[in-house]
Amino acid sequence: MMKRQLLLALGSILLLAGWMSAFLLRSIPQGSDLYYFVPTLLLAVGMGLNLKILSGRMTAIVIALTAAAAILAINSLFPGEAISLAGLSSKIAHQDKPGKSLTIAVRDTDHNGVFSEERHLQAYADISVNLFARLPGPARMMTSDDVGDIYVSIPKLGAIYLLKDSDQDGYAEQPILFRAGLDRPHGLVWHKDSLYVAETDRLLVLKDTDQDDQVDSEQLILKGLPDDGGHWTRSLAMDQAGALYLSIGSRCNACEEQDERRASVLKVDPTSGSATIFAKGLRNSVGLAFAADGTTLWGSDNGRDMLGDDLPPDEINQLTEGGDYGWPHCFGQQIADPELGSKTACRQTLAAAVDLPAHSAPLGITFGTRLKAPEKFRNSLYVAFHGSWNRSVPTGYKVVRIPFAAGQPAGEIEEFLSGWLTEGKAWGRPVAPLVGRDGNLYLSDDRADAIYRIHWNKGGS
Repeated sequence: MMKRQLLLALGSILLLAGWMSAFLLRSIPQGSDLYYFVPTLLLAVGMGLNLKILSGRMTAIVIALTAAAAILAINSLFPGEAISLAGLSSKIAHQDKPGKSLTIAVRDTDHNGVFSEERHLQAYADISVNLFARLPGPARMMTSDDVGDIYVSIPKLGAIYLLKDSDQDGYAEQPILFRAGLDRPHGLVWHKDSLYVAETDRLLVLKDTDQDDQVDSEQLILKGLPDDGGHWTRSLAMDQAGALYLSIGSRCNACEEQDERRASVLKVDPTSGSATIFAKGLRNSVGLAFAADGTTLWGSDNGRDMLGDDLPPDEINQLTEGGDYGWPHCFGQQIADPELGSKTACRQTLAAAVDLPAHSAPLGITFGTRLKAPEKFRNSLYVAFHGSWNRSVPTGYKVVRIPFAAGQPAGEIEEFLSGWLTEGKAWGRPVAPLVGRDGNLYLSDDRADAIYRIHWNKGGS
């Protein structure tokens, strides 16, 4: 009898240890690939000992109980991480109240296509949303000029459109074709009287010198960017000194790149066209934005696929010169990739500032500093989740905000606007938020071919 009890206790202890090591495996860097065998061995031996003494049904109950005990123990030891089967500190905070349903205001002339029926969103702020503009193709990145007009890239059409709201009624007039015939233009930056445009393999600067809303001056800044497949989008940001930052995604899901410019952010001198690698190890940093100080660069990064629904996390990174952010060897909090990771590689990389839910596909980001909104909304980073493409249960298709204080993330990710995914199907896909010169938040959508205008009903305090 004593031997039976000892075996049962040993088996349960091994199961508990197996579960705890398995959960820790998803939360700390692994010293070696052999570490993956540790939880498997512990669980297998513990299960075997229990099966010798108990029935299959009772063994299953013991396995479930030890798993629950392991989760409680891990969460007690690491309360800030909230480790669970969902893995990684990438959960979105539950709001105190459910989102308020609002109807997107649409002009009579725009009641067609996606908007032929009434569309609703869930808002977690006192805001209103209207359809600012419909475009002839999938709208991607935006920038605004000194008078508040908005430029939008449509890579699929090789075009850039100009949006004006001359009567200031909250709706753009007919979109103006500003420039056509480009090679998948994506990232846009306005500076002084110039529009900087990132094509897949080139960086250009366009000017409208006679103010007729048409490009009449074009200059090549940089050519020969890698264009050999894989991630083709090129995004842009500019610091307060006038230097450009250009993101170039990887050519693959997970691999060792031959071209060092791949999976990096370049720093480009717009006058000379000289470019150097500013940061690397960034699989696909579609979103780039400077904080209010104009010197601190932040980026969103899309994690790799084919590791299941919950791995790896997507990321928000504070990008520093010379920084290595891990891809393809590591992700998130310096966690080793199960196929390409190593102890040495992970220790030499920088951890993500914020882990986002896996496969959310974070694209454009912007700081809310200039919003006409209450303080907590101004002190936030807004992130557009484009949405998953291969997750068993779709995720994303929303806009979230990350509270900031003293220049750093200062709270859990919070819902801001959702509702583009209904009954498992997406009628829209958010791409990039932009704070307009008027203090409103604008958002592009490349499935609905739309630009939304988000207005705080009570404004700032």
